Amino acid sequence: MSPRVVVAVNGPGELMGWARPLVRALYALAPDARVTIVFVPCPYATGREAAAAQALFPRAMVVAPKQYARFLMGRAVEGMERGPGALQYLGGDLYHAKTIAKRIGLTAMTYKFSRRNFAHSFVRFFAVDDANAQALRAAGAPPDAVRVVGNLVADAVLDSLASGPHPPGEGDSICVFPGSRPPELRALLPFFLDAALRAARAHAGLRVSVSISPFTADEQIVASLRVPDPDFGGVCGELVDGGRALQVGATRVAIDRSGTYEALARAALVIATPGTKCVEAAVLGRPMLVVVPFNRLDEAVIPGPGGYLHRVPLIGKPLKRLLAHAFERRFKYMAQPNIDAGRELVPELRGFLTPQDVAERAGAVLDDTSGRRAMGEELVRLYARDPGASHRMAHEVLAVATLAGAPATGAAS
Repeated sequence: MSPRVVVAVNGPGELMGWARPLVRALYALAPDARVTIVFVPCPYATGREAAAAQALFPRAMVVAPKQYARFLMGRAVEGMERGPGALQYLGGDLYHAKTIAKRIGLTAMTYKFSRRNFAHSFVRFFAVDDANAQALRAAGAPPDAVRVVGNLVADAVLDSLASGPHPPGEGDSICVFPGSRPPELRALLPFFLDAALRAARAHAGLRVSVSISPFTADEQIVASLRVPDPDFGGVCGELVDGGRALQVGATRVAIDRSGTYEALARAALVIATPGTKCVEAAVLGRPMLVVVPFNRLDEAVIPGPGGYLHRVPLIGKPLKRLLAHAFERRFKYMAQPNIDAGRELVPELRGFLTPQDVAERAGAVLDDTSGRRAMGEELVRLYARDPGASHRMAHEVLAVATLAGAPATGAAS
């Protein structure tokens, strides 16, 4: 029988950075695999993830958030029938992975995350590195059930590139990542564009490019550039060339919406907010400036019910700002490469910021040619062990799925 694998995923970063390489590897190793990709609730979701997953993997069964809600209410949903197989958690609340597996009879595995009350819910605990493996064991995972496979993002990037990147620390452009959520795009696209264009004007020969999520609609880009958010500032512009570029005054700025990292691979500097994109840049040895603006903390995404406080009349937004400040102060580092290294490999800029603040800090990084090269080389070394992570995980997932689907032996006849 063909192995059955259900992948539980939530937002755009997890789909492109984790699920995409794993499902590619599953099909490479077992072309007949029956794969279902389930989208569970996520505050970062754009609403376009399910369609993108179906386009990436036409053979897979994709369960969109509305269908998943039907499943939770006990309704029949195609792809969620009861039967043996494996479930791989790749994002969202662990509750959903446990619930799906228990309800339809799957053997469950997790990646990177677990909690003590979930220690008996999973048969495999896949870790990105040794520190993560130690954390999983400390959270109650049986030591022999933990497997260090690496960071899946490395394969997401390297398996998508048509050609190799520039050498670490070198490049011909400043690439900005404004985020995929509508509030992020609305505030940060004009803001980051302004900062990057200012920095590029002071560094002859550097172009500016924008990497925008393939989940972002043209209308969202157009609306973001019509009138900058007054709390952030920035430039106005228009979408041109059939959505392939932005016109900002007399300057044409290329947009990469392909999800293949081509603009990122050419960047001398990346300007981004924290997220999966920081690991993507690091895998390619791209120096970066990670920006955490406090300008509109009432729009910040934070986990739990507090993330929705801004919807409460009168008191909601002030409370959300206080909660977001407290959440941010808990973290010494916000950029994932810094968290993984345990030290500041890439500069972080936090606070109430203007485009000029970001441009000046970006300019300082660009001016330090040797420092930029050293940063790029350190970032490559940080994730050097990770390529192949998706195949290492897929081997284990398929073994568990095959065992789960095997007929029981020793039964009385």
